[in-house]
Amino acid sequence: MERYSAALQARVRAADALAAAERERLRAAEALQLQLAGGIPAANAYQQQAHYLQLQGKCDAAQNALRSAENAVPPALKAMLDARNRREAVDECITRQRERHQRDQMTQERKMLDELALRRAGATRALAGTE
Repeated sequence: MERYSAALQARVRAADALAAAERERLRAAEALQLQLAGGIPAANAYQQQAHYLQLQGKCDAAQNALRSAENAVPPALKAMLDARNRREAVDECITRQRERHQRDQMTQERKMLDELALRRAGATRALAGTE
């Protein structure tokens, strides 16, 4: 369950990182467009474009991280469900063993009570026969 929870949290963090990278990339694109529309020197435009491409690479890396995190969720879910099924099987086995033990205990107690009753009845008959 902890691994599944960690996988879900990793997926959320990766999605948040991608969203932040996309917002940063979009702001850079808008700024570049505004600067190009206003007429900036070519060196500055080149530098801004290089920055934008760097941000695009960051977005691509964040997208890959998200994809990886999403791919980790189904196996973690399957492992959790398998563990739950195994635990339920063990719990069921323990319950059956407990019930069997209780039945055996009750049978033993019944035998002892029957034996005590037979002894008492035999002792009562023996006393009745001596009088």
